[in-house]
Amino acid sequence: MATRGGRVSETSEPQPQTRGLLSGWPLVAVLMLFYFLSFVDRALISLMVEPIQRDLHFTDVEMGLLLGPAFGIFYAAAGIPLGRLMDRYSKRWLCMAVVAFWGLSTAVSGLASNFLIFFLSRLGLGAGEAGLSPAAYSLIAEQVPRRRLATAYSFYTVGAFAGGGLAIIGGGWLVHKLASEGTIILPLLGHVYPWQLTFLLVGALTVLVAPLALLLRENRRPASNGISTNGEPEPAPGLWALIRTDPLFYLGYPFAFGSVNVIVTAFHVWTPTFMSRTYGWPIETVGIAYGATQGGAGVVGLLAMGWLVERLYNRGMVDAHAKVPAIALCISIPAMIGGILSGSPAAFLAASIAFWGATYTYAGYAPAALQLGTPASLRASVGAVYVTFLSVMGLFIGPTMVSWFTEGVLQDKSKIGLSLVFVMVIWTPIALASLLVIAKRLRARHARDML
Repeated sequence: MATRGGRVSETSEPQPQTRGLLSGWPLVAVLMLFYFLSFVDRALISLMVEPIQRDLHFTDVEMGLLLGPAFGIFYAAAGIPLGRLMDRYSKRWLCMAVVAFWGLSTAVSGLASNFLIFFLSRLGLGAGEAGLSPAAYSLIAEQVPRRRLATAYSFYTVGAFAGGGLAIIGGGWLVHKLASEGTIILPLLGHVYPWQLTFLLVGALTVLVAPLALLLRENRRPASNGISTNGEPEPAPGLWALIRTDPLFYLGYPFAFGSVNVIVTAFHVWTPTFMSRTYGWPIETVGIAYGATQGGAGVVGLLAMGWLVERLYNRGMVDAHAKVPAIALCISIPAMIGGILSGSPAAFLAASIAFWGATYTYAGYAPAALQLGTPASLRASVGAVYVTFLSVMGLFIGPTMVSWFTEGVLQDKSKIGLSLVFVMVIWTPIALASLLVIAKRLRARHARDML
């Protein structure tokens, strides 16, 4: 196989048979749409905390369970099995199935009348969404050149920021507008609250777009000639056999970014409530302010940071995928702590721009390093391991730490900002140390591959 400067030539690789119409950047665009909808479905509840608590009489602890573990339990449990299925069977059909399933689960949230139904619907949402990113990572790696992978993943992840931002802005506006009408009467369902109607509408839209997955192009089968599509020898078959070849890379890398995700998820689910309780803003104002800062800064930061990491990597900084987020944490976390403690809405929003634009953008480029080091036949599975670490650590630890510290330690709902600071103080050193270890491992793997 031809090589150039120690790297495998992309044009020298055998081209597998494919099925489906959309490849390359159109494929990335459709996957971005699905990711957009997944974050609309996922993020809506963070804006609905106050009306849900009022109408269904949930405590902060119960809301913490819905915001984090209820979604995260099946998101974590279903990820690896779905990843293995997608490595063996059609990613297009499985992708359509998981999108439709989480759309139905979102609609069920709109029918919830008690904690158990709501909890089960969030479990279903997590189980469905768990299959999207493993499929997306694998499909994009099949159809996009290696040198553009970080940018492609960043474009895909734009859907998360745009979806989260639109959910906050549009959801806040919609709930406010519908609230003026009181309860709404729907055929067959009778009286529903405004927040319930919002879940029903978003869930129905998600189900309607799910068949677009059948347009995506995929390879008919993994490379079977002993060489993976990234030019590296295939390891012994099986996910766990691969992980045993380098556990620090295949498990330590997800742990490092899972540590970052603890901080990110805590802010993602509790910031709207923080703004409402601390600044006394109505839900529509919170939606506009938070959605604009998160969505705007996130989209710009994703594209810029993805381009930066890709450029640094292609110029020889082989640990760029770990070093850049470590530097970003050192800048954005002190700014965020200062913004929370300042008591100024303007200072907090300015700090939020730095946080979402620098720190959360790891979600775009970070998976590229794993995919570059993974054989084609196991990409979805390794992507699922990565997603599982992020979901278990972020969704189980982040939101529940905030609610526990607010109610159990501070015993004052108005001091939720101090709980967010508490999470940052605990987890930032862990994340930084882990990223530095992974940066060293990336350099060692590169040195080994160049021998």
